Amino acid sequence: MSHQHGPGWSPPSSRGSLRSAPDGSPADLASSLYELANVYFYAGRYKDSQALNNRVLIMCRKIYGDRHPRVADALVNLGAIEQDRGNYQEAEKFHRQALQITRSFYGENHYRTAANFTMVARALVYQKRFDEAVLLLRQALAIQERTFGSIHPRVASALNELGNVAVMRNQFAEAKVDFGRMVVIYRRVYGGRHYLIGTALSNLGSVYMADKDNARAERLFREALAMYQQTLQPDHLNTAIVRIKLGRTLLRQARYSDAESETVRGYQILRKQVNPSASWLNSAQRDLVQIYDALNQRQKAAAFRNELALMENKGNLSGQN
Repeated sequence: MSHQHGPGWSPPSSRGSLRSAPDGSPADLASSLYELANVYFYAGRYKDSQALNNRVLIMCRKIYGDRHPRVADALVNLGAIEQDRGNYQEAEKFHRQALQITRSFYGENHYRTAANFTMVARALVYQKRFDEAVLLLRQALAIQERTFGSIHPRVASALNELGNVAVMRNQFAEAKVDFGRMVVIYRRVYGGRHYLIGTALSNLGSVYMADKDNARAERLFREALAMYQQTLQPDHLNTAIVRIKLGRTLLRQARYSDAESETVRGYQILRKQVNPSASWLNSAQRDLVQIYDALNQRQKAAAFRNELALMENKGNLSGQN
């Protein structure tokens, strides 16, 4: 969950190790509870995860003192829970507390410090505090470059964050530079064949599509799709998403039959795997309505309109509960 477990934080070897055995050390129990809290987090059981992380936080402060990385790990997890719940100010608060500890323990030029900068920045992005977020992300990027050099996956990851913020601010030129560097790094690191190259190409294609350069976007999406076909299963979610993106850029070029082929294939993968209200599935449905309207295939357009209406009604009903 925090992706920055301190040394010695290993998963419990058995269910029994979670029990507070008379001869068990408090540090072992804290470690086991921390791992269980992560399991709850990934299962979406935020309340249980929060309760355990709070317990771990108290235990770690007692065992290690207030300024230890394991205290920071528990704070990061509490921040991640608030972030997922949409409580971005609370998330920021926890991540800033963790950053203070990490910074003082590891120093300014450590990758863990950079990771904490990134977490604070994400909470700021969701509060639309873009200038502050970019400042922290640039600091994170500088630390990663100093620590690992300019060609490294951690550097690419920091560029991805900056690129995403640039897209949100409609700063397409900056986003193209960030995602373009990401493509170069992943090609160099992985020898030209890895699904992450596909992800970087897909992100770059999205910027060109947002900037209305659909021909360039199409080329990038096709390249991303080819990379996914070499490195992922045919029914992988990434493959579905890039097909839907490719379909949309073809739709915008009024190439309706080509757009139908790609969008339908993406839609069919997603329909089997994701929650029906997932945003990419909805995107595909909306695009297919437009495509079938343009192709004058009214029954098919109506079928997708009905699917969308059903999802919207379900959304409204669940919002009332």
